[in-house]
Amino acid sequence: MKRPRSLFDRGEEGMPLPYRLRPSTMDEMVGQETLFGKDGILRHFILQGRLPSMVLFGPPGTGKSGFMRLLPSLLPEYSFSSINATTAGVAELRKELLKGAERQWSGGRHVVVVDEIHTWSKSQQEVLLDGVESGQITLLGLSNITPYAALIPPLASRVLLFPFQPLDENALKILLDRGIARLSSENGEPLRVDEEASSLLIRFAGGDGRRLLSTLEGAFLAAPGTEKGRGRGISSREVLAVLQSAGQYYGDKDTHYDFISAFIKSVRNYDPDAALHWLARMIEGGEDPLYIARRLVVLAAEDIGLADPHALTQAVSCHTAISQIGLPEGRIPLALTTVYLALSPKSTSAYRAIDRALADVRGGFTPPVPVFLRDRTSKRGLSSTTPEDMLLYQYPPDMPDGVSDQEYLPGAPSGPYYVPEERGRERELKDRLEAVRKIRPDHTRKESGPPEAGS
Repeated sequence: MKRPRSLFDRGEEGMPLPYRLRPSTMDEMVGQETLFGKDGILRHFILQGRLPSMVLFGPPGTGKSGFMRLLPSLLPEYSFSSINATTAGVAELRKELLKGAERQWSGGRHVVVVDEIHTWSKSQQEVLLDGVESGQITLLGLSNITPYAALIPPLASRVLLFPFQPLDENALKILLDRGIARLSSENGEPLRVDEEASSLLIRFAGGDGRRLLSTLEGAFLAAPGTEKGRGRGISSREVLAVLQSAGQYYGDKDTHYDFISAFIKSVRNYDPDAALHWLARMIEGGEDPLYIARRLVVLAAEDIGLADPHALTQAVSCHTAISQIGLPEGRIPLALTTVYLALSPKSTSAYRAIDRALADVRGGFTPPVPVFLRDRTSKRGLSSTTPEDMLLYQYPPDMPDGVSDQEYLPGAPSGPYYVPEERGRERELKDRLEAVRKIRPDHTRKESGPPEAGS
């Protein structure tokens, strides 16, 4: 006899749409063709009935959890346990190892699915090394961020790493069509989503299928009803209402660094529109505005430098303003500084100069301070044994050209550290430096060209 449903139990209909649309077969997996397509490597593993230890990582909503939930039906001879790395301790891991040993003794295999595996400590990972090595358990780790730095090398060498990419537009369109069909079926009447609303849903999803379906369901619930039989329609109005309420928060570490990287590189390449877009994404996503301002200070010193010395002053002023007024008003000095720095001439000569000097010092070039440059107390102790002309410091402002011909750094091995560039205000500095080097005895030192640009 069919069990009566509880008063509060709506069955699967009470679950969010992304959960209701989770795949039930490999063919229903959307996107990740290199993993699940006709020649996909994970598909081959399943077809052979073998599952090696692996870590699946990538942004949310790209299919990792869907694949994990599908595995028990695809590999019925395996047993499965799921734990969360943020709450599981060493004792729980040892219990899973015992389960694996029992299954292995009886000819079976035990899979331990570990969500947020990147949060595990070194000691927790070390507990699993022998079990993974011997096949006592099959480890299936899931992570929303790149796990390379989080996994200890011995564990990383025992597992395969498979990245999941954000879903492309075609994959998102497939999911959207499935969502529309499911909502239409569940409500017994057609659901219409106009072209503008569909485009908005796909664009906002940002490669996240779960976000796409959640937003679709929210827009469906917000859409006004129509006469019976005519169905329900979703326009951009309902979609925007959901998006504005939900915001565009991003919380995983990879997205955090990807956005700031795109922002800085857009400023560096004289593209204010692109820079403003990524700035808007970060502001709307809840990024700390002081973090953005700090990065602008670094960029002003590193990438603009002496081509426009005022850029650093502008960036520091922006940081001060943000610390005093916060958001939302802080968006204005952030935008002002972003545009100013994007359109400023760029020069990396100053930071390359200090890196050359540091390289020489770290390479062993540490000459003593010339006697005439030393402190008065130090020179007083040498006065009885050192010729007077070696002790005498020539005061540059008293020299005919305002430059002393004394050599301040004898024997520098790698040529001049500072090599000016022909950009912006630095042209004036280059002319001044060339004039000075004709006076000083080290002007014949061979100039070295700038090193290759950093990544």
